[in-house]
Amino acid sequence: MLKRILFGVLLVCTTISCTQNTEPIVNKEEIKPFIDEKKFVQKSGIEKVNEDITFWTSKLEENEAPVYKVKLASVYQSKFGITKDVSYLAKAENLLTESNNFYKEQNAGVLQALAQLSITKHDFQEAIEYAEQALTIGEDKLLSHMIIYDASMETGDFEHASYILENEITNKSSFNYLIRRSQFEDYSGNASESISALEKGAERIDYSESLSSWAHSNLGDRLGHEGNVPKSYDMFLKVLKKKRSGASYLHSLKGIAYIAYAHDGNTEFAKEILDFVHSNQESPDALLMYAEIAEYEGDDSLKREYLNEFYSKASDPKYYGMYDAELIQLAATEFGDFEVAEALIQKELENRPSPITYDLQAWVKFHKGEIEEARSILEDKVLGKTYEPVPAYHAGIILKEAGEEEKANNLLNYAKEASFELGPVTVRDINSKL
Repeated sequence: MLKRILFGVLLVCTTISCTQNTEPIVNKEEIKPFIDEKKFVQKSGIEKVNEDITFWTSKLEENEAPVYKVKLASVYQSKFGITKDVSYLAKAENLLTESNNFYKEQNAGVLQALAQLSITKHDFQEAIEYAEQALTIGEDKLLSHMIIYDASMETGDFEHASYILENEITNKSSFNYLIRRSQFEDYSGNASESISALEKGAERIDYSESLSSWAHSNLGDRLGHEGNVPKSYDMFLKVLKKKRSGASYLHSLKGIAYIAYAHDGNTEFAKEILDFVHSNQESPDALLMYAEIAEYEGDDSLKREYLNEFYSKASDPKYYGMYDAELIQLAATEFGDFEVAEALIQKELENRPSPITYDLQAWVKFHKGEIEEARSILEDKVLGKTYEPVPAYHAGIILKEAGEEEKANNLLNYAKEASFELGPVTVRDINSKL
């Protein structure tokens, strides 16, 4: 049964859905032992990854065989997963491109590896092209189909993704099917079915600590989005307690930092956790949470410092298109740089023409003062096509400005049901508009 109904239909805000439990969830004494460099090194597996890099580098120095390049590229991607140092992604791409050239684009495994790397880069059209090339070669067609499914869910081609899910992934009890079924149910607004499928997937993969950690950290995310914050915390804690949790270790700590901030209001501990995560990762991601916490605390000057730093770092071409969505929003809403916002939104629409991207386009138009254009985009491309709360929030603000008071309030109340996911700052803005 749908947890949420499509935008535009009257929504009733019940006491249960609109009242946030104020009992603190994060146990500081329980979490502090995990904010530890030795534990991070041990549980993330970073030392083993470094050993593997040394091993395959030496092999490659002895013999520049493509097989060694593919092995080293895989390990580089593992290091990127843990550290978010994008230079390792670039190294992996160079090695895979060299291997692909050696095989004259006729090695399915190399093409699939390039496709998966393209997804990490957020180049979803390129990912589909590589996977379709691999599909024509005919080796391991299942993996090629799964990559195309993953990319299609990002580009908004949900019909094709559904076809692959139902017809190409034939083992309906496999981990690979269940995690994708979970994603599709989430897109369809079926929260309980989405979580159930992901839970079943986690059970199927308990023999692999890294995959199990990935599944449970994703469960933590999904449960939080659905408002089950205590269980979300439990999932993240479960990952931290595993002997080897890989890249999911810092992801789970960041999830707990968000709970400390958004649910408990414990911004000091949230920042303490975030400091540890940020010190062990090269990406600018944490700066956005720092900025949100600063705004929540009323420190607009500090918020602007963090946003300036994020904007500067994330704009570096070395990050490919990984932060385009965030840059679009900041360019339009914080910096008034509409030339950049418009250029990036066109690029993003070519790469990812999904309802989420069209929502961003409408949001940019709204901030430019083009209310009717924003409303037209919403009506044609967004409303009724996604269950996500952020587009509902944006649509509510835009339609209220356009004079559609009742529809706007319905959308804002709908968005407010996901108060934990949206965060206190956005909820405060919603309340000011209702």
